[in-house]
Amino acid sequence: TQPEQIPPPAPPAVPELSDAQRWEQRRARRAALREWRVRGKVGYRLPDDAGSASLDWRQSGDQSELRLAGPLGTGNTQIRNEGALLRVSRDGIARLYPADAAPWLPGGTLLPVPIDSIRYWLKGLPDPNHLIDALMIQDALAREIRQNGWNIRIDDYRDVSGLALPARLTLESLDTDLRLTLILREWTLGP
Repeated sequence: TQPEQIPPPAPPAVPELSDAQRWEQRRARRAALREWRVRGKVGYRLPDDAGSASLDWRQSGDQSELRLAGPLGTGNTQIRNEGALLRVSRDGIARLYPADAAPWLPGGTLLPVPIDSIRYWLKGLPDPNHLIDALMIQDALAREIRQNGWNIRIDDYRDVSGLALPARLTLESLDTDLRLTLILREWTLGP
């Protein structure tokens, strides 16, 4: 007779990660994204005005460049951050504006839109340069962020190369009646 074979011991059980640990893993992966592009649509609503435009946002390190086309951008508008200033080009004319206000509305109306914070919110992250007033995590994903005078609600995520990235966000200014809705249809990761 042959000797009885003893099966090898089972590998040690890997402990389940908590929701907080999974959030931290996902946060770190999204924070590491330095080069990306997203296309979609942005809508705005004010008490006496509303509109929408197509959105093309490119992020390269700390440099943001957005292009708006359609009624919201009155044709085509390009916004590029340059440190504390935004360079806004429309109808062949470029002007500099404070970084927390960009003329997105027809007629050049300034909207208090924090471009530097939005680049983080688009990735489903709080802006690390501002205090977080509130952060609601569900299934290891940010669902609501309150910071920098804004309430950000992330209604939907989509898988992009194994990474959960926002597909629909609503940004509401806590200081004005401005509400932005962003529908993000096409993400491209890398340069």
